[in-house]
Amino acid sequence: MINIKLRVKNLVNKYNTSNPFELTKELGIKVLLLDLPNSINGFLVRVLRRKYIILNINLTYQRQKIVLAHELGHARLHTKYGYYLHADMSYYVPSRREKEANEFAIHLLSYSSDLDANLINKVIKEKNPNPREIHMILSKLM
Repeated sequence: MINIKLRVKNLVNKYNTSNPFELTKELGIKVLLLDLPNSINGFLVRVLRRKYIILNINLTYQRQKIVLAHELGHARLHTKYGYYLHADMSYYVPSRREKEANEFAIHLLSYSSDLDANLINKVIKEKNPNPREIHMILSKLM
């Protein structure tokens, strides 16, 4: 089992930032802001062994940050896959990879000062956080 909390902590310590935009730049992952359909917040693609995260330009900065943290989770934890984050976050996809990307995002966002710390810390303190609860918190933050 992947220790996601430790992976996030090591990433933040190594690059001295928890900002997903700065981390993607440090990791060589290109972030493109495009006018996507309202039903898609963002997605990760790999082209010729290079990683790209596409974000919907119509999202607020905070929503872009949350979506980017989720997609960065996929980029760091899951090789050879592409993903997208649907706008209807109330729809829960119970796959292992989605759970892990959500957990990565919530741990990364816990370092952020511009998000609701009480909401995030509730989950962070649990040893095995409930994936549905993490999903609901990310939905509330968006």
